[in-house]
Amino acid sequence: METRSFRIVTLGALAVGLTLGSQACANTSSDDTASTPVNAAAQSSAQPSTSASSRPAGAPCTNEDVAVEITLQPDRKDGAQRALVALTNKSDSDCGVNGRAAISLRNAADEVVDVPTKEVNQPGAAVPIMLKSGSSAFQGIKWTPCDKGDTTCGAGNTLSFNLQASTDGPAAKLINFPAPEKSNITMKSLQVGTLQPATQGVVAW
Repeated sequence: METRSFRIVTLGALAVGLTLGSQACANTSSDDTASTPVNAAAQSSAQPSTSASSRPAGAPCTNEDVAVEITLQPDRKDGAQRALVALTNKSDSDCGVNGRAAISLRNAADEVVDVPTKEVNQPGAAVPIMLKSGSSAFQGIKWTPCDKGDTTCGAGNTLSFNLQASTDGPAAKLINFPAPEKSNITMKSLQVGTLQPATQGVVAW
């Protein structure tokens, strides 16, 4: 009788041990699966990467993207003066313009002179223009000169441009204008035309 009881106890203990071993293996397998690290490269490739310094192709041109030359045109019999504004993309990326560059008269103290200004659709409506690096767009400006002794006459020595606001901005390079020290750019009123992809008709109005 004692021998049989010992065998039953031994077999029972063996069965319990096997059961516990199976549960331990199952638990270990589950934990390993949960703690398996996700591949970092795969995770990062699933997320879009953006660079704060990158600029979308074809974004609007800013003042910093362009260089502007304003060339005074020969006088005409109507008494008005005209100038050709050439806006050139000096950046390394394509950028777009649509509308016009604001033009302001500035005096020797680098202050904006108050000149009544009107935007006109000359030589036609504005068209969207994509400027590749080094390429240009053009607009015309026309103004009525005046006597500096007249209190309503605006006088200055340079012109500034702005693509991002209606006044102020960086200085443009002036060609064929009076020497800056004379402050002989006088404007009773100013009209600003639209940017066009070519010079044809830009200063003909």
